[in-house]
Amino acid sequence: MGTVMSTPGGDLFGAPLPESDLARGADRFEGDAHERLRQSLRAVERAFGELDACDAVLDRATARGRELAGELGRLVAAESEQDVPPLLDALKELADEVQRSEESRRVVGRILGQDEPAARPGAPVPHLPEEQLPPVPSVYDEQPARSDGPKGVSGLLAEFEPRLRVAHAERIRQAADHLVGTVRRLVGPEFIDTGFVHDSLVEADLTFELWRRCLADRRLDLD
Repeated sequence: MGTVMSTPGGDLFGAPLPESDLARGADRFEGDAHERLRQSLRAVERAFGELDACDAVLDRATARGRELAGELGRLVAAESEQDVPPLLDALKELADEVQRSEESRRVVGRILGQDEPAARPGAPVPHLPEEQLPPVPSVYDEQPARSDGPKGVSGLLAEFEPRLRVAHAERIRQAADHLVGTVRRLVGPEFIDTGFVHDSLVEADLTFELWRRCLADRRLDLD
């Protein structure tokens, strides 16, 4: 993940701003009134600069999040289990950066006298329980037409293996699709929703573990 610039809001009234038409207009006043007005104008300019910085953080984080979602899709397609956790950790760091920036946006908004946005229900985060995946067939559920010794059993196993491969492949595909879809939704318009982000990260972790179990079950049955 690339270098992130300093968090907006950290130095709202610190470094001086360049001269602006608004600040130069204060020169029409004199004495203490002149100085107070210039300070007020510079504080307002700094506040709006911080809002611009928050927008830039969100834009960069969204773009980076989409890159991570694309990389996740490639990793699960290659079944590269060991490379997924670092990617999810990077996504969590990105989400933390956005949340810090949005908190700064709220502080600046209060300084500027802006109304807090009305609370609204967060977007639901779809959950994929293991019970919703296709079941893995069992050879013990089969009713062979005949069971006259080892030949009948081996024939049944030979017919059963392709079905088993298909079932495992579908379970792995559904878990992988849900994992990637969860991450893609996370870095969409709801990226600034704290509750949605938290629930999405939890779901991503749960789905990753489900996907790993599906891979392990396939190895157990077919390798």
